[in-house]
Amino acid sequence: MYATLAFSITLLGLFSIFELLRGNQKISLIKYHFIARLMLITAGSFFDYLELNGNEIPYYQEIFRLIAAVLFVNMLFLIVVKKIPKLVIGLEIFFTLYFIILFANGFQVPNIKDGLLENKPSIYHIIFFGTYFFLILSAIIYNVVQLATIKNFSTNLYESKIRRWVLSYMICLLVLFFITILLYTSLFRHTFVLYNDSIVNSFIHRFLFILFILFRPKFLDDDKYSVSFNQLLSSTKGLAFKEFEFLFYANHYYLQPNANMEDLALKLNVTKNELSLFLRDEIEENFTELLNKNRVEYFKQLLNSKKYESFTIEALSEMSGFNNRRTMYNAFNKHVGITPTEFIQRLK
Repeated sequence: MYATLAFSITLLGLFSIFELLRGNQKISLIKYHFIARLMLITAGSFFDYLELNGNEIPYYQEIFRLIAAVLFVNMLFLIVVKKIPKLVIGLEIFFTLYFIILFANGFQVPNIKDGLLENKPSIYHIIFFGTYFFLILSAIIYNVVQLATIKNFSTNLYESKIRRWVLSYMICLLVLFFITILLYTSLFRHTFVLYNDSIVNSFIHRFLFILFILFRPKFLDDDKYSVSFNQLLSSTKGLAFKEFEFLFYANHYYLQPNANMEDLALKLNVTKNELSLFLRDEIEENFTELLNKNRVEYFKQLLNSKKYESFTIEALSEMSGFNNRRTMYNAFNKHVGITPTEFIQRLK
């Protein structure tokens, strides 16, 4: 029966991964965690299926559970507070190093099979599991409190759906955590339980997470900080915002009269198409509009510094990167709403 359950969850995990990627859906940082966790669930369930059929694969449970714990904690913070705190990252690094030390000394996860404890833990393993559960439980409690104290959840549709979605999953996890404690307690006291194998806990946990993903609020698929899956596959180099910021803003590339996309892409060591996609997805503007907007802002700075008193408008226009007076007037009127002359009069 367990082998059938493991194979079923493997198929369900594959279906969930395809569901996340179908129809050129968007891939956000949260979705990266979703996909990574689903891949772990799928691979782990398949390895369980092989092991239950007599093909033992050593140490996969230990490695997968560590990665799953880190992904779960990060995902929770990304959903609720939109970022991963540095303290959490530090604890995860410490937790991982501790695991590596134990793993190098032959650590294996204790399991209950047919009512008997396998891989009895040492004191170091107990400390490890204490840290493991403390990290996860603290993350759950913290984020549940954050959700519970949202003041505008009744009027903010986004917060309201996120609140219900996450809280329902957290309640299920807490119930499962309580059942796990009862399972291990009953083992030592030899009392009656619903099941005598800890692998059932793993199946329930994996199934809950798959349901959590499948019933996610659909607006997460339209995250403006996401990129489409097809675009992700077609991008070979990519462009870091810091590189663009350094050249375009810090070095005032927009002030060059001959600035153009081909030249900027060459300087950034990317293709023109990659630069165009970056501007569309990260800056949310096309090259011409971005260029003119920043030139107009620089032109306004020159006017505010009273340089118009010693320079002509044509000269200031040229200093701002515009090739001619007419282009400058059109851009200035579009972005400011008045002409440069009217702007100067308001400064007096």
